[in-house]
Amino acid sequence: MERKSVLTIQTPRKKHSVCLATGQNLRDVLHQLGLHGLSFPCGGNGICGKCIVHVDDAGSCPPTEADAALLTYDSLEAGYRLGCTLKIPANTTLTITLHWLEEASNIITAFPGTIKADLFYEQEYGCAVDIGTTTIAIYLVDRSTGEIIGTTSLMNNQRKYGDDVISRIQYSDEHEEGLSRLHTMLASQIQAMIMTLLAEHGIEPERVSEVIAVGNPTIIHFLLRKNPSSIARSPFTPQFTEPVTTNATLLDLEHAELYVPGIVSAFIGSDITAGIHAFSLTDETEPTLYIDIGTNGEIVLWDGKRLYGCSSAAGPAFEGVGIHFGMAGSEGAIDRVWLDEDGMILCSTIGGGRAKGICGSAIIDCVALMVEIGLVDETGALKNDHDLALRYLMDTDQGKALRLTEDIYFTARDVREVQLAKAAIATGIDVLLAEANLSVKDLSNVMIAGGFGSHISTRHAQMIGLLPLVPVEAIRLLGNAAGKGAIILLNTKNGKELVEDVRRGIRYIELSSLKEFQTQFVEHLFF
Repeated sequence: MERKSVLTIQTPRKKHSVCLATGQNLRDVLHQLGLHGLSFPCGGNGICGKCIVHVDDAGSCPPTEADAALLTYDSLEAGYRLGCTLKIPANTTLTITLHWLEEASNIITAFPGTIKADLFYEQEYGCAVDIGTTTIAIYLVDRSTGEIIGTTSLMNNQRKYGDDVISRIQYSDEHEEGLSRLHTMLASQIQAMIMTLLAEHGIEPERVSEVIAVGNPTIIHFLLRKNPSSIARSPFTPQFTEPVTTNATLLDLEHAELYVPGIVSAFIGSDITAGIHAFSLTDETEPTLYIDIGTNGEIVLWDGKRLYGCSSAAGPAFEGVGIHFGMAGSEGAIDRVWLDEDGMILCSTIGGGRAKGICGSAIIDCVALMVEIGLVDETGALKNDHDLALRYLMDTDQGKALRLTEDIYFTARDVREVQLAKAAIATGIDVLLAEANLSVKDLSNVMIAGGFGSHISTRHAQMIGLLPLVPVEAIRLLGNAAGKGAIILLNTKNGKELVEDVRRGIRYIELSSLKEFQTQFVEHLFF
């Protein structure tokens, strides 16, 4: 007879109890219960240490190798474990408390400027959906006026299967129902968000005539239930690149059409092409750089005549993954770090409360501060013997680290993670400039798209080598360019054709195939 265990999961809002077969992984149990708050940034591979839970009977769940490697002895003794490697023991009654819930995040949905509409439908509505690896933003549009009448945004529930697309592809490949599960999770979340928006504005679902969905290639594959496996292995080819028009029944909108613009390559999708069109990159008369720094880094260069594009494997360090106290831009995240007139380190947090971790904008600030003070050398190594080391550094179980608060610090390993990410972006920029026979001095504008780019200090980003050294006034922060682009596709007659022109016009360069990439990458690791 199969033995069962009784598991109670405690969240900040309520308790959930379930009777289940032993040996089940906690992540799968959370999915069964429909709980999406606990994030598994590394895809459940036991390497990031972010999915921390508390077990009331620590003796029944001995620490795994991953637990021992990432958690302190005191934490293990107190019953803390990693959720991704925790398996429910046999014949026991257990209570597990989730400790890393990110329910409300500071998601950017705004963008500068207005949206002109030349396409009007009486008594009809449309939805523009920007599906990011980390976040989802949806705009409800009155198609009789072109007006945005409602907006909603949430963290992407797929994060529980990894903060990057490769982790999610890995999960899809390794589990028989993986693709179906990731598709259903994404489609269900978008459907629920749309229905909530409609209910808030008293609009019946049948009055929605069209949904435009943009996103990176992997996310779009999951949305359309296409296997993205080929994206993750050489020669990195998507299942499709052309636009897709279908019925929006997968979103429970029986009377609506779903339009998904085409993608450029395995790593440059419609979020980029829609954003480029939204901000009229190809109307610029001088060389202009378009950079979207999110969970990955997409870069497009307009040399005045043609488009060049690449995707840099920057990884999600700027979104907190791989950073010891890194987290998304939610309440309690340190979002700014600076020195006051007396040389004291000051921090601000989202929501103004107690610091829980560090989000992307503050991650840039930390590295820039350490470079400016001289606490790291040009190689990124921490200078423990620096004259100011006693003032700014503290001893931790991770070694010496930059002290931000009594509990939060920035480690030498964190600096290395940022070095790798910024070097990937900077190398991508160099490659595109070289392809167009241009230099940084030739750039008249640098456009920064995405929520992360809207929060960062451009001066600090330049200081660490993330952004090119152009005049600060030449850098434009675009906000959610992809969302704006999706709205334009709803509101304009020729928007779809123009975005297609952008897609077909991009000369894509696969960085991994370039012999000089590694040499340039190493050069950009230096500060």
